[in-house]
Amino acid sequence: MSNLKLKLKRIDPVKYGIITGATMALLTFIMLTIAFLFTSLIGLGLGSAGAGYGALGILGGGIVGVILGPIIYFIVGFIFGWLGTIILNFILSKTGGLDIEFEKTGLDIQRIGEE
Repeated sequence: MSNLKLKLKRIDPVKYGIITGATMALLTFIMLTIAFLFTSLIGLGLGSAGAGYGALGILGGGIVGVILGPIIYFIVGFIFGWLGTIILNFILSKTGGLDIEFEKTGLDIQRIGEE
């Protein structure tokens, strides 16, 4: 098999920021949803020991966290993904890019992107 050598010269900062932010938001949503479910179950088990807060207070706080957490993480992920890509592009421009080697596995390079 022959190898295909390409050179990475630049990454679009906005697109990479969106990818980073969306990934962080999705992971945060999954983690907070699981945490919300477990803390809700614990709150329901406490009964009157919650001293007036009960399950409703835990439920309300958890829902707000599940909604706001991914939004905040998307914004933070976008900003740091965008800044990181700008720094990476600067370094790539000063070092002449990053050599990437791919192995040809049977798909002709001209057919990439066709469906």
